[in-house]
Order: sequence, then structure tokens, then C-alpha cells
Amino acid sequence: MKKINVRDLPKCDFCGAPAKYDAPTTHGSWAYMCPSCFKLYGGRNAKQVGKELVEKTVTHKQLTVKPDKIKTVTVPLTWDSVVYIRCPYCGYERAVEPDANYTVTCEGCKNKYKVMSMI
Repeated sequence: MKKINVRDLPKCDFCGAPAKYDAPTTHGSWAYMCPSCFKLYGGRNAKQVGKELVEKTVTHKQLTVKPDKIKTVTVPLTWDSVVYIRCPYCGYERAVEPDANYTVTCEGCKNKYKVMSMI
């Protein structure tokens, strides 16, 4: 299971507790799940393709850094419909589409960076 850094843990789609997993369910769709709901509703391949959410604390220094020029993050070639990239300033992860070509504002440190696709 791949670990994904997030600033704040989302709520479980089933019970509202802090979610630790983003994975497919027995119903077929994906959902944010707390550990107990993951045991109950996690699909057959949830541990292989699902993602474990890890809360990442952003330091005061990372929040106050204001870059002179906008950095670029290149999206790797992939067949997946969603790719996870890291902010070049603070390391906060976010999901983008593989054909992304735009400027984003990091949810962790609020700095802007460009996302460029190899596709």
C-alpha cells in the first residue's frame, strides 16, 4: 500500500472518523475509510491498490518561504487516471491527471508551481 502525505486527514465516508485509507470498497467505488471501516468495507484488492493517508505537519519556515520564480514539477508517464506529485517547496502531495499542464497552489505551503505532463 502506497503512503500519501496529506496536510489534514479527511473524514471517513462511512462513519465520519478521521480516515487513514483511500481505497476501493466492497461496493466497487473508492472511499476514505477509518481503520475499522477499512476492515469492514475494504474491497478484495484494497491493500494492493489503496493508499494509506499520513498526516504531514508543515513547518512555519515552509509556510513563509516565498519563491522568486515558479518551479516546475514534471508528471511521469503513466496509464493511471490519477498521478500523485509532490510540492517542490514543502513535499505536500496532491493528485493530478497524467495530462496535467497548469499552475497549482500548494495546499500545504500556499506556494505556486507549474505541473507539466510528459504526455
